[in-house]
Amino acid sequence: MLEAIADRRAELVLPAYPLAELRRVLVEKLKLAPDDADRAADLVVQLASTIAETPSLVPARSGDPDDDRIIAAALEAGAKILVSGDNRHILPLRNVGAMRILRPQEVLAELA
Repeated sequence: MLEAIADRRAELVLPAYPLAELRRVLVEKLKLAPDDADRAADLVVQLASTIAETPSLVPARSGDPDDDRIIAAALEAGAKILVSGDNRHILPLRNVGAMRILRPQEVLAELA
């Protein structure tokens, strides 16, 4: 996926909200050293064409307020596709308005 973004075949719109969560997961779950997690998160930010802010009004859509914030930020930024691995709250929605919700593998297959 990052290769497609680097090659400009896809554009990364990154919600600002989950950046701290990304760093936490990289350290706590994937056991990266904090400095390595910071560098990895910084690389993702550098690849992003847009850092999307969460709007002040976030409608309940997924059953998880944190996921609703991500969905709202993606919609606010005009994303056409929200890429997620969240089988519990986000993927079952399939789409929100005109924005499709796909697994990373599905997006890669479309880009191939």
